[in-house]
Amino acid sequence: MIPDGCALAVRNGVVCVVGERGDVRSDCAETGVFANDTQYLSEFEVSVTDRGAPESGWERLDRRAGPDGVTTVLVGAAPGEGRGGARRCLLQKDVTVDGDVVTVETTLRNYTPTERVVDIELTAASDFRHVFECSGFFAARESVDRDVTVSDRESGAELSGTSPDGTTRGATIQLEGGQTASVEAGADASGATVERTLELSAGEAVSVVATARLRPTRGRVDRSLEPSVSMASHPGLFDAAADTLRALLLPEGVPAAGAPRFVAPFGRDALLVGFQTLPFAPGLTRSVLTSFAGQQASTTDPETLAEPGKIPHEGRRGDLPALGRSIRSPYYGTVDATPLFAALVAAYAEWAGEDAITDELYDAALGAVEWTVAAGDEEGVVWYEPHDHEYGLAHHGWKDSDRSIARPDGTAATPPVALAEVQGYAYRALRGVADLAASRGDSGLTERLTERAERLHEAFDRKFWLPDEGCYALALDADGVVDAVASNQGHALWSGLVPPERADDVIDWLLAPELLTDAGLRTYSAAHDAFDPLSYHRGSVWPHDTSIAAMGCARYGRDDAAAALAERGLDALATGATGDAGRWGFPELLVGLDDPDVDAGRARHPDACEPAAWSAGSAFGFVRAALGLGVNSGTPVAEPATDDGTGPGLGTVTEATIYCRGRRYAVRHSSDSTVVTPTCRASAARGSPDRDHPEVTTDG
Repeated sequence: MIPDGCALAVRNGVVCVVGERGDVRSDCAETGVFANDTQYLSEFEVSVTDRGAPESGWERLDRRAGPDGVTTVLVGAAPGEGRGGARRCLLQKDVTVDGDVVTVETTLRNYTPTERVVDIELTAASDFRHVFECSGFFAARESVDRDVTVSDRESGAELSGTSPDGTTRGATIQLEGGQTASVEAGADASGATVERTLELSAGEAVSVVATARLRPTRGRVDRSLEPSVSMASHPGLFDAAADTLRALLLPEGVPAAGAPRFVAPFGRDALLVGFQTLPFAPGLTRSVLTSFAGQQASTTDPETLAEPGKIPHEGRRGDLPALGRSIRSPYYGTVDATPLFAALVAAYAEWAGEDAITDELYDAALGAVEWTVAAGDEEGVVWYEPHDHEYGLAHHGWKDSDRSIARPDGTAATPPVALAEVQGYAYRALRGVADLAASRGDSGLTERLTERAERLHEAFDRKFWLPDEGCYALALDADGVVDAVASNQGHALWSGLVPPERADDVIDWLLAPELLTDAGLRTYSAAHDAFDPLSYHRGSVWPHDTSIAAMGCARYGRDDAAAALAERGLDALATGATGDAGRWGFPELLVGLDDPDVDAGRARHPDACEPAAWSAGSAFGFVRAALGLGVNSGTPVAEPATDDGTGPGLGTVTEATIYCRGRRYAVRHSSDSTVVTPTCRASAARGSPDRDHPEVTTDG
């Protein structure tokens, strides 16, 4: 998604992508300062020139990136002769994001034997493009003309852009101790330059701070998310995953899907993160549910695919939706977010207790399950049609790229389409909300939803089963069965839709080399002609996909499979999280090869967001599978997956803090025992989900 020479900092829904030398440069399309789906700055560069060696330039020496920001270390040319006489200056740029402010702290260290005089120049520029117009992330749409003005400010300037829809966005840039040298607004360039001169004695270090303050602001995020998990075989992995989720949290109370191009609330992604992290961070799950309940559709709109009860697919901002250059926001082009929402409300009730489900959440779950019923045929099978809109989606499941749903020879599915995993989500929603209705004494609703679930259960097995393959098909379409073997059936396992007598066959297929790599599950069987390990959804490896399947294997008591998937998935995440200090380590997807030449299947995919929320959440999903976490009569239980003693089951010490029914529990698993011990009532910061979200300022 971003070139190897780039890195990003993200916080509060604001992203700063920097290039090779730690700056935002207009000649690198992938860099920029982004918020509210707008590129606020296309250039934000701090350049340093040594007057004694003005042509020397700087070379990158080191790069560190993570949830706290990006640090780039540069080294200057070496005045002096010979190996012993060469002495250098060192330049360090620390990029951080806090609220609506991006900060670049530039520190210069003079290791030469003489005083150095350096000129520092901050340049900033913007045309306030929408993220969909940025060629570094998408197939760029035609640019919109915006009225950009630039004006002087003390030690800086203010850049402001007004769109044809009347919305105005701005960025105030400053250089500590600097003097504004120029401002310019025009068709070709709109920006400003701020200058400062420094004198550094021999051995001295001096820091200068440059800032960009964006408006309108998004508000600050409550970062009380503190899941506590440790695994001896993967030290530091879960702290990194928690840090990543905190960094991706939006003021809405949900994690952004991924940076840099999906820094927005996505229903499916956030809901699956809620499932992955539920025992460890119930407050995050509650926050996700509360946010999307507030966005549940109440009317019908063919342009956005809103229908009563439906949960949105994504919520974009910026001016293109208002200008008709994109689908209006929120967009409801999803068939799976709505049943996932209802199922997550029920799962949250199981862990937090039925009394934790407010009337508002219960009503939202009812609306979601009623939409799910209405979207199904008389047998309960849930279908979707492509959205006939210039910017609409052809596919409405998690594999939503245009060519993702196809037969083994690559022939595209003929709409309407019914996906295997969506039937599982619908089944889980029906059963879960039926239980909620029973707890509230609504026997009529319980009976109706239970009967519907059983009808779907029977229809799924009859319609999707591939007897020659011994597993379930990817989908149904208007022409019959889309008989491709894919990872989607792992989600049906997780949902409990697979009959017990079929489970072993399905799981054995997941463990087959056509699907399983050293990094996790391929999305599509390598045995098919249409398999493409470099595709987005037809052979690549997605960590969240593997984590869902691992939890499904644990549900059916297949310890060997749960352990195998968890081991591979955790190894792949750990390789990324700890193997390269310049990357975040939680990529959205990986290349679906299984070859030592590409790091045993762990090669990053060129189109992957990094970091991605549901990849970071997968670390916790794998632990759920490996520990076999569940709830029995209101009490948490752990039934760890065991393999041959070398994987994440029997062979490694794992400790976690989990929350159930308002109480905190310590879980400790070692080679000879697994203990779940109540510790105390959950604290407000960790266990209580009833926290108000800060007000979110939107800009259309």
